[in-house]
Amino acid sequence: MNIVSHLFFTVLLIATIYLFVKNVKKTWQKFKIGQGKEENRSDQTDVRIKGVLVKGLLQGKMFKEKSAGIMHFCIFWGFVLVSIGSLDTILYGISGFSFKDIFGDGALFSSYLFSQDFANTVALLAIIYAVSRRLFFPPPRLAGLAPASKKDAYIVLSLIGALLFTELLVLGGKTAVGAESALPQAPLMVSTGVSQLFGRLFGIESPDGWEGFTSVVWWLHSFVFLGFVTFLPYSKHQHLIWVWPNMFFRSLKSRGRIRTMEFDENAETFGVGKVSDFTWKQLLDGTTCVECGRCTAQCPAFNTGKKLDPRLMIHHLKDANNEALLQPAEPRALIGGIVSAEELWACTTCGACMEACPLEIEHIPAIIDMRRYLTLTASEFPELLNTTFANLENQSNPWGIDNNSRGDWAKGLDIPTMAQNKDVEYLFWVGCAGSFDDRYKKVSVAIAKIMKQAGIKFSILGAEEKCNGDTARRLGNEYLAQMQIQENIETFQRYQVKKVVTGCPHCFNTLKNEYPDLGCNLEVLHHSDLINSLVQENKITLNKETAQSLDITYHDSCYLGRHNDIYDSPRTLAGAAGTLKEMPRSKQTGFCCGAGGGRMWLEEDEGTRVNENRAKEAIETGANMIATACPFCMTMMNDGVKAHGKEKDVIVKDIAELIADKI
Repeated sequence: MNIVSHLFFTVLLIATIYLFVKNVKKTWQKFKIGQGKEENRSDQTDVRIKGVLVKGLLQGKMFKEKSAGIMHFCIFWGFVLVSIGSLDTILYGISGFSFKDIFGDGALFSSYLFSQDFANTVALLAIIYAVSRRLFFPPPRLAGLAPASKKDAYIVLSLIGALLFTELLVLGGKTAVGAESALPQAPLMVSTGVSQLFGRLFGIESPDGWEGFTSVVWWLHSFVFLGFVTFLPYSKHQHLIWVWPNMFFRSLKSRGRIRTMEFDENAETFGVGKVSDFTWKQLLDGTTCVECGRCTAQCPAFNTGKKLDPRLMIHHLKDANNEALLQPAEPRALIGGIVSAEELWACTTCGACMEACPLEIEHIPAIIDMRRYLTLTASEFPELLNTTFANLENQSNPWGIDNNSRGDWAKGLDIPTMAQNKDVEYLFWVGCAGSFDDRYKKVSVAIAKIMKQAGIKFSILGAEEKCNGDTARRLGNEYLAQMQIQENIETFQRYQVKKVVTGCPHCFNTLKNEYPDLGCNLEVLHHSDLINSLVQENKITLNKETAQSLDITYHDSCYLGRHNDIYDSPRTLAGAAGTLKEMPRSKQTGFCCGAGGGRMWLEEDEGTRVNENRAKEAIETGANMIATACPFCMTMMNDGVKAHGKEKDVIVKDIAELIADKI
């Protein structure tokens, strides 16, 4: 390379580095807009680094869709390896120095060349597959992409493809002029054949011709490489930069936990009503999102025709952030301008979006924070919630039934209250549904029967039990939620409660994952785990002679499964009562019943009903019983079965009832 070429390349390189650093720094400034209080995101460094390695470098969550996962893995690692090769190629073109001068001319250098050749070839085939897939048979989750996003994707895929292809030509061209004598010794060297094929098309036969061909391809490769580096910070594929901090700073708490909001007496607003109210991590989420649509594909609201699109929700964060920077004086309103209230209230907080996201983006906390603004600051919430909030405030349960009757379900069962006997192993936290819902009272009786049979000493709180705070918190009424939580914590402290068992996953999740934020640490068990352990330890004996010919399908509660990773215990118990038949959407990909996130107390006036969608799937398994482990799920499945006219053919029971029937 002559001095003019050196100078030209140096100018290009400096300009590329300058633009890259400038735009990365510009993006970093976006996150500083967020002033919302963020929790500690740098503890447990070893766990965080492991997560980055497993979910980032090894692409752990991508393989939930096998074909897409393999494709992305090949492109990602091909790009990583070709970047190493590009460094070698560019150094060689500038100075004549290459990795060969470090590795020598033996097996080590031959292995390096083979890795370059193999990685480039596999990644190039993956790029061709990715482009073809988008053009001819795109997955449904890509259908909602905006034209600009689709164009962005094609540009990035084309640049990576050009980078891979030109690197293959450079390798082959260097071989033809004898610059890489080790290359032909390694097997399956595609680059040599590719380069020679193109060389023949151009009529190249002499060493001088190959030298010129290789030089031209080197410049092409360098232009593509520098162009890609320059374009990356502008594109949605800048996730290649931001995914690493986003994964590292992910929440290590349960997905079902909603952080406690601190009330500032001097604050004029509560919740998130403008961009600066978000935390820096929430704004980082918006920038990291690559709009793959995996979250949207799993969302029960979106799949039943609601306005909520989790991918679009995160894109809203990005739009709001950009607009706040571009027009700080008169940005569009966040809620009502960029995000609609209908989107926010459609969320069931089921966690399917967060489970599906390979980049560890946290959709639910952002939605709840905006609900908090609507409820606490703007007082703009669905009219039905006026009754719900009044019932919770006046009677400590969403039905508004006299809270003094909370323990009436236990009359005649010889179950003491904590006031009568606090010297027990467990507090049985019955919950609002277990106390007031006529159908779920039977589940409370079944749980009590099982614990009595196993010789477990337990008491209930009766009228001293209040709603756990889940409903109010997820509907944005943090003030009411904290009042309820504090009342319950005082009761726990008064009776020195250490261990709690409950039949409601929403109570379980809140007591286990959210009460510690306010200083109350309890050992909390869901009844499915407790009952399963009693069966496994032979503390209760199941009468096999009472077994019926049951085909049972189990519906996963989102707050038990995805939010707290309890999948096996309910299935083991259901399997003990009959033959278990799984639904297509189960465990981590289970479909919500539609009642979470406070949706139990709201009407569905948009699209089709979530519970009817789920009930149809359960019925189609051919099972004659649907097993549940949650009061909300039981109600929604019962209603769904009735909507399909199958109430005489399909029975809905809690797993506690299945086991109680077999004692």
